[in-house]
Amino acid sequence: MLRLSGVSKRFGGRTVLNGVSLEVAPGEHVAVLGESGIGKSTLLNVIAGLEPVDAGSIAYDGFEVAALSDDAATRLRRDHFGFVFQAFHLLPHLSAEQNVGLPLLLRGVHPAEIRSRARALLGAVGLGGREAAMPRELSGGELQRIAIARALVGAPKLVLADEPTGNLDPDNARQVLEVLRGQVKRHGAAGILVTHSEAAAATCDRRYRLDANGLRAL
Repeated sequence: MLRLSGVSKRFGGRTVLNGVSLEVAPGEHVAVLGESGIGKSTLLNVIAGLEPVDAGSIAYDGFEVAALSDDAATRLRRDHFGFVFQAFHLLPHLSAEQNVGLPLLLRGVHPAEIRSRARALLGAVGLGGREAAMPRELSGGELQRIAIARALVGAPKLVLADEPTGNLDPDNARQVLEVLRGQVKRHGAAGILVTHSEAAAATCDRRYRLDANGLRAL
């Protein structure tokens, strides 16, 4: 479903990704471990087409991501990808339920279906009963769980999770990792989890280490 071949990315004179190659099949959940600043977030951004690559290719479901127009890449992300951002990117004027349901609203899904699916995902990440809460009323861990629910509500075929347990206590981290893995398996999606946590990586099918020399299997 996803194939990276010799992907390199530089910022100024600094090489962040160095000849990265990776294949992820439907139903596979893989972890990419690495220290802070090594390029894990950049890796997800280039896969999603948010950053151009300097060398190599990224193919999703047979389509070369870099060859897509801006509009086509936006539609691909909206309809097929679920992205858990480290910075959450929740809209402050929308409630928890509205933030989670936003991807479905943009797809034109019926309001009753949006409500049902948003509430189900909020319950799955331990936030049942917090549907009407506004972002300013929530803790960092709660905001992170809402961002994860929003990424999964559309049953994406590619799940990209950037340090999804970074602000969570062990119990909530365990719950979120189970939800992420369950989504990948249930929907035959491809999942990539980037993390510095060995415990989080251990929930995945395969593990890789990202460093200055590229990506290597563990």
